[in-house]
Amino acid sequence: MSLEQFLENYRDTIDRLYSASNAAEWRVSRSSFASALWRSLERRFGPVTGSADHAEVTRFLDSLHAADLALAIGCRDGDAEAWRHLVSTYRAPVDAFARAVLGNSSRASEVADSLWADLYGLRSYDSERRSPLEHYGGRSSLMSWLRVVVTRLEADRWRATRRMEVLDEERDGNSSVLIDATDSPDPDRARLIAALEQSLRGALNALSPDDRLRLSYYCVQNLTLAQTAALIGEHESSASRNLARARTAIRDRVTRTLRREYHFSDDQISQCFEYATGDWPIDLGRMLALGK
Repeated sequence: MSLEQFLENYRDTIDRLYSASNAAEWRVSRSSFASALWRSLERRFGPVTGSADHAEVTRFLDSLHAADLALAIGCRDGDAEAWRHLVSTYRAPVDAFARAVLGNSSRASEVADSLWADLYGLRSYDSERRSPLEHYGGRSSLMSWLRVVVTRLEADRWRATRRMEVLDEERDGNSSVLIDATDSPDPDRARLIAALEQSLRGALNALSPDDRLRLSYYCVQNLTLAQTAALIGEHESSASRNLARARTAIRDRVTRTLRREYHFSDDQISQCFEYATGDWPIDLGRMLALGK
C-alpha cells in the first residue's frame, strides 16, 4: 500500500488520531503525522497491500502512542516548544533511569548528556544533522523508548571498549583470546529469548510486593521518580536506591538461572541481555501483575 493509498483508505482514522495527539500544538502538519503513521505500519507489517484487513490496521494505528509520536515529530522537525516540553517532561526521569541502570553517577551523566545531544541532532551523519527521534514510531511510550536508547548507548560504549581490547590483544599477538562476534547473526536467538523470558519471569516473581509496585509505577506506568516515591510512601532518594537494588537483584537472579538451569556460557548470557535492550516483545506489566 502506497502512502497515497494509506491516506485515502484510512482518512478518518488519521484525522481522529491527529486531533487526539494535539500535534498542531507542536506545529506538526497532518501530512507529516500521517507519514509517520504509515512508516510505523510498514515497519510493523512490512509492505501492506491495499487489500489488508482494514480492522486489523485500524487496531494497530489505535494502539500507537499518538501524542508521544506527535511530540517526537515536532522535536525532530525543530519546533522549540516541542523540544522544551520534551526536556521539561523527560529529562529528570531519564537521568534517574541512567543512574539506576549504571550506578556510577559520572557515567550516568555522560550517557544522559550524550542522549540529549543525539536527540537534538548535534551529531552529524553524512554532513546532515539527524536525530534518533526519526526512528521513533509510537509503538511504545516515549519514556520506554528513551530508556531503550539509554541502554543501547551504554551497550555501544561497552562494545567499543571490547573492540579496543581485542585490538590490544591482537597487537600483543594474542588475537585468539577474544573474538568479537557481535556482527554475525545468532541462529539461537529464539532459544535465548525464550530462556531469558522464563528467567525474568522467575526473577520478578521473587521480588517483594513493594519492589514489583515500584517497577510497575516507574517502568510500566512511566511515572516520575517523585511520583513513584509518593505513591509508595517513601523519600525520592529511597525510591531511587530501592529501584537500583531491585534491578541488581533481577539481573543477578536471571544470570544465575541462565547459568545453572540453562547452562549458558557468559557470552550467551551477555547476548541475552543484549536482546533485552532491543525490540523484544515483552509485556513487563503483565509479568508484574501475574507475580502479585
